[in-house]
Amino acid sequence: MTAAGAKLPFGAGRVWATLAIAALAALVLFFRALTEPLIYDRALLLQGQLWRSWTGHVVHFGSSHLLWDLVVLVPAGCWLEFLWPGLARWFYVGCPLAISAALFVFEPALQRYAGLSGLATGVMVLLAGLQLRFGRDGRRWLWLGMLALVAVKIGHELVTGAPLVVSDFGGDIRSVPLAHIGGAVCAIVCGILSRPIGAVQVQV
Repeated sequence: MTAAGAKLPFGAGRVWATLAIAALAALVLFFRALTEPLIYDRALLLQGQLWRSWTGHVVHFGSSHLLWDLVVLVPAGCWLEFLWPGLARWFYVGCPLAISAALFVFEPALQRYAGLSGLATGVMVLLAGLQLRFGRDGRRWLWLGMLALVAVKIGHELVTGAPLVVSDFGGDIRSVPLAHIGGAVCAIVCGILSRPIGAVQVQV
């Protein structure tokens, strides 16, 4: 059913892109030899290794880093992909590239970057924004609260320069608020350009 308020399960076949990204990130963390060929590395990007602008986002610096990224990305991403599958999948392709471009241009001192947090932030903002525009489940407080949480997280990082929850970073690794701002900006642009065609409503 596609009526507002219908209870529909998240079948793996409908949210395959979200699950594939999560599985790829876990695979890269498990096989550490994949880190160096995939991580965002400014010097190697300048040498033409452009794939790193996307693959760098599935690299993580530790299990806590990956866990917290997936805690956000998987549920929000599955929800978004279930409701707007085409939009979600294109967002998965384009948002990491846009974040990397922003880092390359506006963070020239940043030599290496890794993590799905920028994409996860974008997915949260996009899902909340689309639900506020087109949703009919009567839970505006939930989506407004999600946007407020993102704003608080980014504000904390801008003020302290430290991640809010990740605990296993080394001393030479810092949070990059621009990645999260970039994800949010991508979401806002996509949300403005989106239409409710093909969306279904899920009640939880």
